[in-house]
Amino acid sequence: MIKLHGFSSSNYYNVPKLALLEKGVDFEEIVSYTGVGPKYKPEYLDKSPLGKVPALETSEGFISESRAILEYIERAYPQHSLLPSSPFDIAKVQELSQFIELYFELVARRLVVNLLTGLKPDPTVVKEVEASLDKAAAALSKLSTFEQFAYGDQFTLADIAVILNLPIVRGVGKKFLGRDPLAEVPGLDAYCARMEERANVKKIRADAAADQAGFMAHLKTLYGL
Repeated sequence: MIKLHGFSSSNYYNVPKLALLEKGVDFEEIVSYTGVGPKYKPEYLDKSPLGKVPALETSEGFISESRAILEYIERAYPQHSLLPSSPFDIAKVQELSQFIELYFELVARRLVVNLLTGLKPDPTVVKEVEASLDKAAAALSKLSTFEQFAYGDQFTLADIAVILNLPIVRGVGKKFLGRDPLAEVPGLDAYCARMEERANVKKIRADAAADQAGFMAHLKTLYGL
């Protein structure tokens, strides 16, 4: 049985976790919090070179980085595919997924430490984040109408990207911008409400909530936060 190393508070970890759940693949979860150095587990570097989560343990060895893990999962377990059938549609799903990751998640992540710790952010960073998120939000409707799924008529990797990354954007926006930067994206709120009703999404949310205490305790021990 494959093993997924990481922790349920991490959206990066939850990307392959939700894929495995949606595909009906049996897997074991191994709790591993991030943090490299003498204060933590140096042996984890054998699983993930930079000590990041997730890492997937297979019979052939370890794979790190969510995108690479998703590629492995799709090829190793082709049932209930999370990609469309045509090359063009596959590319469009990957395009939307990457758009979400690059122009929303990575931008909002600049303020995630402040969100977790309560530390006041640099006003210049807040302005930069706001400008970038607004630009991406205005462009998002060109890639998806969110009428049924994020792309096409089936649940795909694009839905996983939206479901697991955009809540972080909303949280950062409400905390530091005083508003939801995604509020005006056509169809997005109704789409998100539908996705939250999926059984596997509910499990992801419940597991993340249950992990919060352990994750925060880890941060306090490792970094003194």
